[in-house]
Amino acid sequence: MKKAFIIALALIMQLSAFADGNPMWNNYGKTVQVKGGAGIEQFVEAILGYKPDDWSRDPVYDKRNGFFHYYEEGSGHIEYYVSYWNRNDGKKLVIMSYDEADFGKPITPQSSPWGYYSTTMVADNDMESEAEGVNTDTGFRAYLYDEAKKQLTPLTTPPFNGFDNPVNNHYLLMLPQQGKDIRVREQKDEAGFFVYHTLKWNGMTFDFIREGNVVASFFGTEANINIRTAPNGRIVYTTPNTGEYSFDIVKIENGWCLIDGTSIYENEESTMIELNGSNSGYWVHSSCIGAKGGNGDGAVTLLASPDDNAKVVYKSNDYTIIEPIEIRGEWVKVRARVSKKVGWIRIYDMCSNPLTNCC
Repeated sequence: MKKAFIIALALIMQLSAFADGNPMWNNYGKTVQVKGGAGIEQFVEAILGYKPDDWSRDPVYDKRNGFFHYYEEGSGHIEYYVSYWNRNDGKKLVIMSYDEADFGKPITPQSSPWGYYSTTMVADNDMESEAEGVNTDTGFRAYLYDEAKKQLTPLTTPPFNGFDNPVNNHYLLMLPQQGKDIRVREQKDEAGFFVYHTLKWNGMTFDFIREGNVVASFFGTEANINIRTAPNGRIVYTTPNTGEYSFDIVKIENGWCLIDGTSIYENEESTMIELNGSNSGYWVHSSCIGAKGGNGDGAVTLLASPDDNAKVVYKSNDYTIIEPIEIRGEWVKVRARVSKKVGWIRIYDMCSNPLTNCC
């Protein structure tokens, strides 16, 4: 989790501020006209009120997959996602997701098709009140596209089944560039602790699957670890050394681990290594990464199930490397590399840095 903390701190320390006059706010809750065809560029321009093609970082327009993403740092950060889905009834569902952090007083959450929240993240000691610290606003807007009228009409109800109060809670919808399902990031506290859920596409709307998975961190256990575009996919980066890199993992499928975001962490120099070349995430095989116990000597205790009261199936007396098999909430199913014993361990009881004892 060290990587997430460094990213959050870097965002807070930026100096320039974002303007409040975003045209997006002026279109709050309104039907908007779409100029031109029914493509991702036209939808983005209609929703935001302008075409963001001249910002400090190049936006990602994926016409084939109907996806847009933009991220920029300032006094905090600003991020947009836009995606659309072809529904079974022939209509297009368009969603814009938004996340911003900046200095200033919190914005009052609003319940509507366009929802957002605000929470104080950090307060400067020189500020008069904590409310003037760094605040975050996160939300979404959902539309149906009318081909005949060339219009995007806001939905009066979010297109999510079983998703309790998605507006005023601490959720960010991470829209997909490939595939149909939405990854949901839930912020659990003001320190930036996140868990993740899934909105699964059913052809018309989304079904909310509450998973609560926590990002699990592991370090490289081999030299020349290949990072790929997909399980068994194209290699986009190879680490030059062993044990000097940490990988934050959000999902495990058949022995392949999906890396959180687009970077890995170099332990010794405390730097980020940015990954490039994939539109569908970055994957590493579970046999190439591992963790150790976080109690100082690297020993581990594995349980029969993800429950603190479960039976102990394996307990080591000294440094033990464990490989990931499955993530479930705050637990990871692992295999001890030498003994081959399999069991569950809390993410917080693992150490992902071979250079420290994580105490």
